[in-house]
Amino acid sequence: MDIRKSKMAWGLLILSFLFFILLIIGVSGQEKLATDTAITDFIHILFSTSLNPFWEGVSNLGDKIGIGIIALLFILFLWWKKKDYAGIVTFVLCVGIGNELNKWIKDLVARPRPITADAIEADSFSFPSGHAMVGLLLYLFIAHLIAKEIKANAGKLILAGAAFVLILLIGISRIALGAHYPTDVIGGYLLGGIWLFIWVGLYETFKDRLNRRKNEAGT
Repeated sequence: MDIRKSKMAWGLLILSFLFFILLIIGVSGQEKLATDTAITDFIHILFSTSLNPFWEGVSNLGDKIGIGIIALLFILFLWWKKKDYAGIVTFVLCVGIGNELNKWIKDLVARPRPITADAIEADSFSFPSGHAMVGLLLYLFIAHLIAKEIKANAGKLILAGAAFVLILLIGISRIALGAHYPTDVIGGYLLGGIWLFIWVGLYETFKDRLNRRKNEAGT
């Protein structure tokens, strides 16, 4: 499916943007919302503290080191195996600039971290979650490019499902470990989805023009 031509994708983009703005208004100057308390309590009831080592491992997949290692491996794959230089440039800019955008909005909203956040994370602001946003950018962009190489729809669905589950787990890990409020994670997902839509659209547009030029040169 070409998201550039999908009415559903554009509709979700607009809704995501509006909801993100509402979240910014809602969390500004607020350390905790009623929604945050309800969701956090539910997660703590659902998952005992004995699972914290698991959540720490999942959370590492969305931190700087985990993101850096996986991004580097994927860049090597695009360069060595696929020769997709447009993909490399777009991927790096999407994730890199997206991370800086997240930091800028964090400073703009200036929402304090939960009191349960560790000392290192408490030095930065809370909204939106960088793990949720950058993790979404990384893993969904990878899934998008790999899906282009899979012909079977079942394979594409399995890949998409695995990527969404991983991103969901990363978000849950940030709440379970007390590093973020649930609305921080939701905000990270929303902003990440908006940012990903833009860069995937740019990538597909550039690839279409590149393929058109190759076809014209071939004729």
